[in-house]
Amino acid sequence: MGIMEAVKNGFGKAFKLMNVILVFFVFNTIIGLIGLPLSNPARTGEPGMIAISIASSILFFLIFVFLQGGAMGLAKDQIKTGASSMANFLSYVKKFYLRILGLLFLYVLIAIGIVLVLSLLTAGVLLLGDNIITRSLVAAIVTIIAIVAITMLVYPIYVVVVEDTSTLDAFRKGLKTAKNNFKNTLGLFMTLFLISLVISLIAGFIAGLIMVPLSPNLGQILIAVVNAAVQAYIPVVMILGFMGFYMSLSKGAEKTSQESAI
Repeated sequence: MGIMEAVKNGFGKAFKLMNVILVFFVFNTIIGLIGLPLSNPARTGEPGMIAISIASSILFFLIFVFLQGGAMGLAKDQIKTGASSMANFLSYVKKFYLRILGLLFLYVLIAIGIVLVLSLLTAGVLLLGDNIITRSLVAAIVTIIAIVAITMLVYPIYVVVVEDTSTLDAFRKGLKTAKNNFKNTLGLFMTLFLISLVISLIAGFIAGLIMVPLSPNLGQILIAVVNAAVQAYIPVVMILGFMGFYMSLSKGAEKTSQESAI
């Protein structure tokens, strides 16, 4: 499967998972509306608001992981068989929840390690002189490392769902898959990212025009709802795109292995 075929696969099958998109939309809308008072500049420094913000962030993260397992399980069914049933959503959640949660915690540890290394590296570069050249160099280094890290960590979560394997085995196989297919994986990620960015900008522009005659409060609610819709649709597209791409890579690797054995 090529990059554009994977992109087409993502957008073409997304509306077949409309129930999943609706679940994400409701979840994102709740987060957005709850976040409005928490983002009030006049109250952001209050200890109570900080505690509520931290607690809600942790809760929303756990719920997101909960939804992720169900969505990815249905995406696999949709690509593999051409059909999926929302009745299987909770069974996939139960099946993959802890393994996906383990992967995400592993990602957090990796991110912390990368941040520490980048902090030392950028500090060393800035010792050469704090000017526009060194700052541009630091920005370039951070961007490149971030993109490489994201690309390398794309597949483990798909390995868990497709291969039904353990967290560590999925992590190792995912890294190997990304390494062996780095160029195409990066190409798919950047293509989906740019398309998502364009969709977000268009939706934001339209919402901005609509909110002109509205009161500030209604305008904030409208933006929250629009963002919820975009952030419900785009992740499902990306899940389907990468799911189809990984499954084609996995199938190709299996075929190659069988041919080698013969």
